[in-house]
Amino acid sequence: MSNYTEALAFAAAYCSTAEHCRSEILDKTEKFELNPEEKVQLIQRLQQEKFLDEKRYVRAFVRDRFRFNKWGRIKIRYMLRQKGIPSDLIDEGIETISEEDYLDMLFSLLKQKKPSVKSKSNYELRGKMLRFGSGRGFEPSLIAQCLKKMDIEEDEAYF
Repeated sequence: MSNYTEALAFAAAYCSTAEHCRSEILDKTEKFELNPEEKVQLIQRLQQEKFLDEKRYVRAFVRDRFRFNKWGRIKIRYMLRQKGIPSDLIDEGIETISEEDYLDMLFSLLKQKKPSVKSKSNYELRGKMLRFGSGRGFEPSLIAQCLKKMDIEEDEAYF
């Protein structure tokens, strides 16, 4: 059995267990030492047989990272770019998150985090909450909007 045939069987089995993108497949099949033409042929074959579909992968990735990891759009977009996914597919996947669900998720995350944040002033609390939300990949303007809704405003004395 040739390296290509083994790599194809391995990649097909790997893709049948979960959604994967092109870069993950190429990383996993690196041990088969395929030449560049064989790599292209492998990816094309997996796409033809519907084992590999990056559009489907992006939708699943966005849905799972938002729902289970509670990531914001910025972090999801960044991670997909790291995997070499084209921007148009990323944009399409990000649009599947409803604005209402997105704001609800952010608000509940901030509300849940607030009791565990130790701060001496509203200014310090606001800064820590902004950093927390930004670290999760949410947009600063939306974080500020949610903090305002939670009555965590900036102290006037600091300005």
